[in-house]
Amino acid sequence: MSTYYKEVASYYDDDARDFEQRYEVNPVLQRIRGDFRRVTEQHTFSRALEIGCGPGFDVEYFAQTYPDRHIAAIDVSPEMIHLASRKVKEAGLSNTSFAVGSVEQLASAFPDTRFDLVYVYFGGLNTVEDLGLAARHIAEQCTPGATLVLTFVNRYYLTEIPLWLANGRFDKAFERVNNRWRGYSDHRKIPSRPYSSRDIHKAFEPVADITYRRGYSLFYPAWYRSHLLKKLGNSAEKLWNIDAFLSRTPFWNMGEYSLYTMKVKGR
Repeated sequence: MSTYYKEVASYYDDDARDFEQRYEVNPVLQRIRGDFRRVTEQHTFSRALEIGCGPGFDVEYFAQTYPDRHIAAIDVSPEMIHLASRKVKEAGLSNTSFAVGSVEQLASAFPDTRFDLVYVYFGGLNTVEDLGLAARHIAEQCTPGATLVLTFVNRYYLTEIPLWLANGRFDKAFERVNNRWRGYSDHRKIPSRPYSSRDIHKAFEPVADITYRRGYSLFYPAWYRSHLLKKLGNSAEKLWNIDAFLSRTPFWNMGEYSLYTMKVKGR
């Protein structure tokens, strides 16, 4: 594994200590994850792969929901893989497999397997070294016509800029636009890059056709602002619906996350 990925792995090894606890008390993460799953479950599959599985929330969910199908997962963090494999073992699930590694190591991690579904939730590909190279490795591990459900942290998050400016954080307000974003923490940075829609099209169009797009947290709070939900009250639901409407406009990817559904091209 490269020095770059060792740094990413070290970050998430440390983050694994309280990752699950943070998720369990964050209603924004739970709602967005639920919608990611809803979109994913619109597609049939027999063998699925999760890239950047973290502590295994979605591996467990899909393995339990579809016991007749196989769910594989890979993550650069050994500690995350430890948590994920323990989670499915405790749940008594046997239709899963795990590997520690980067997206460039998919072929060696799963040498005899081709997937008809690959999903990446909450921007796992924002930490790859080269997005175009990652796209090629993903496509090579798929069957022709396989479905990709990929989510990314956006480079342009328009409603977040005035919020940071109001708090006097000029550095935070424009770090994504200036491509200086290194994750969410002020205390420890992670090698990463926010993506524009143009970045994603350039990387994936050679290997897959984009069939669907959806934006998240354009006005509905981002996961790290979940404390605003109580203040918003019933207005939070209206903001969620506004986001859904804006996903049909040119502003669709101006929020925290963007989701793409793609079909791998035949080879």
